[in-house]
Amino acid sequence: MEKLQLPSSVNHYHFVCATPLSQYKFEKSQFNLFLDKFAYKNYSILYSNKEGLSKVYNKFLTEDHKGKKIIFIHDDVLIEDLFWQEKLDIAFEKYDIVGLAGSKKIDRSRPPAWHLMSNKEDMVGEVAHAHEGKTWTTVFGPSDSRALVLDGLFIAVDVDKAVSTNTKFDEDFNFHHYDISFCLRANNNKLKMGVAPVKVVHFGLGDSMNTPEWNSSAAKFNLKYN
Repeated sequence: MEKLQLPSSVNHYHFVCATPLSQYKFEKSQFNLFLDKFAYKNYSILYSNKEGLSKVYNKFLTEDHKGKKIIFIHDDVLIEDLFWQEKLDIAFEKYDIVGLAGSKKIDRSRPPAWHLMSNKEDMVGEVAHAHEGKTWTTVFGPSDSRALVLDGLFIAVDVDKAVSTNTKFDEDFNFHHYDISFCLRANNNKLKMGVAPVKVVHFGLGDSMNTPEWNSSAAKFNLKYN
């Protein structure tokens, strides 16, 4: 398969993917399809990861990575956008943290999932989903908009801004609520967040809310952030 060549200017974008998959299984993942197709080399993959995402991600929000834009991404996300870099460049002219979907306002009295905490008119961005051979796009709202919270499937962070404001992921949260708590911390530190129209397909349905682990994390989130 012919590999598409990306301009060298994308080097300030560094992908971080902490995956529970082994290196062998990761090679068949959706995110690796993007890396392989575009011959993209600027990434860190943490294979067979069992460490909380907040702890992993915080290792990249440090002085050692200043000058970069770190993109935290899930292994089941396929980037299908030839212009993802240009779209992020435009978004980072206005925002310090960029995602694909989220909300401008949340009601913290509701269950702590961003789409449940939000009214429809406050949602922003869009994401395509794939399941059982079918693909559909959910348009939450405008894809060039400020946001208060972002979905964790894709969060791009200006490391310089994060370091200068001491904005970190909350390590009390491992695999759930790490994204919402991070965004609330960033907002408290006056960082600007928004969504960009980068086209991706998410091969997960976000059904982890049905697990005891999610319920336990939700209870912790409500105690700490309400």
